[in-house]
Amino acid sequence: MTDTHNRPCSDFSDLRRQAEAQLEAETVSPEELSPVQCARLIHELQVHQIELELQNEELRRVQLELTDFRDKYVDLYDFAPVGYLTLNDKGQILEANLTAASFLE
Repeated sequence: MTDTHNRPCSDFSDLRRQAEAQLEAETVSPEELSPVQCARLIHELQVHQIELELQNEELRRVQLELTDFRDKYVDLYDFAPVGYLTLNDKGQILEANLTAASFLE
């Protein structure tokens, strides 16, 4: 299973380079902007910053929720009074809870 949350830093620097290249291709230099256009851009940047902060808060909330669900799953699976096995499509055991492990010893 690939952990997309722990991507190497090089992935992020590649994204940064791509974004900067796209920005260079699409934008007008700041010297060419009128004061009204500058004010509009500043406003847009502030709105985007607030959006990112809200998204970050939501991601933190969901991460905590997922951690709680994982902990409940672990408790229910590992400490169940009956044996549970997780099998792959070939019937091989991938996981066994503590009760099942004690039966297999």
